[in-house]
Amino acid sequence: MRRENEFLLTLARGAFRNEGFAPPPASLAGLDWGRFVSLCEWHNVVPLVCRTLPGIFNGAVTPAAVNRLRGLHRNNTARALLLAAELSRILKAFNSSAIAAYPFKGPALSVMLYGDPAHRQSRDLDILIPGETLHRAVRVLDTQGYRARTGLAGPRLAAHRRTEYEAAFARRDGKLQVELQWAVVPGYFGFDHKKLGIWDTLERRTWNGCAFPVLPPEETLLMLCVHGSKHLWCKLGWVCDVAGLLESPTPPDLPRALELAERCGATRLLLLGLLLAERLAGARLPREVAARIEADLMVAVLARQVLAVIAKTPVNPDVDPARYLFYLKSKDRRRDQLLFAGRLMATLAAGEWNPSSLPDILAPLYYLFRPLHMAGRHGGPILRALARR
Repeated sequence: MRRENEFLLTLARGAFRNEGFAPPPASLAGLDWGRFVSLCEWHNVVPLVCRTLPGIFNGAVTPAAVNRLRGLHRNNTARALLLAAELSRILKAFNSSAIAAYPFKGPALSVMLYGDPAHRQSRDLDILIPGETLHRAVRVLDTQGYRARTGLAGPRLAAHRRTEYEAAFARRDGKLQVELQWAVVPGYFGFDHKKLGIWDTLERRTWNGCAFPVLPPEETLLMLCVHGSKHLWCKLGWVCDVAGLLESPTPPDLPRALELAERCGATRLLLLGLLLAERLAGARLPREVAARIEADLMVAVLARQVLAVIAKTPVNPDVDPARYLFYLKSKDRRRDQLLFAGRLMATLAAGEWNPSSLPDILAPLYYLFRPLHMAGRHGGPILRALARR
């Protein structure tokens, strides 16, 4: 792992500990500060680094790096305020149309963890809605100045909802993007957030006159761990979100979180997220939870894979077919692994098959070709990944 990555991990661990972190200036000699600042931005941890580094700003870091970090922090603060105001406006529009909506991550999570939308780095807005309200939600977004980035309408929107789990919308002035989600992860992943009953458990957090619905800490923790695992935790900011939640004034009840995870077949995903928060961000775990993690040897295997991904950052594992092996290992039971493999082979992708070309009644025909397409597209890379092991 390069020294810039190691130093970033050191800062993340120091951010959530109370022993007054102050790295020795000698350890910073020879760092590529340009690459370090780029890593901070890519990992979505600029606000965290700017809160952790002030003790060594005087002389230990190059003036150019300090100025860049401060500039990025100012830009993030301005964008966070814009996102918070826009999120409040959109949520009010959804509420007026009787559409339930839950802002996932973004400024609402920052308010929940830190009491301030600017303390977490966000670029766009992710909003989870019930799938059956998608058509109405699209119309509401249109009245708020947003249009679908892929021209979704009519039968194509229905097909997209059936085969995907999110849709991106851009504001007409090009300044903001909203992603509507009716699931947290693709269908083949095997996590059904409906088992959490989230629409009956939403709480409200307020900031500067804005009110945001949030989930209780336990549901929030599980959703963050599932989301991070989907992307192989390639961004350190997602690990810091889990650590921030564990160290927040209202931390999750971990036994209850484990019960929710067992209900959804996501216990290993939750344990992985907790282990990463401890090892990479310095979060503290109860002894019984640490023992539960040690008892599942596969959690440590997955954590090593995540660390290898972070060491190579910036990378995008979302385009690497080897991620399917990671997903397979993250399943709690052999039965879940078999179901995952079956769903993966049968899941349609709207971008690949253009489902608007067939009426809904004929859509099942696409399933006949999906296994062949998956084998042709991903078979070779997956076999090569297995051979390397």
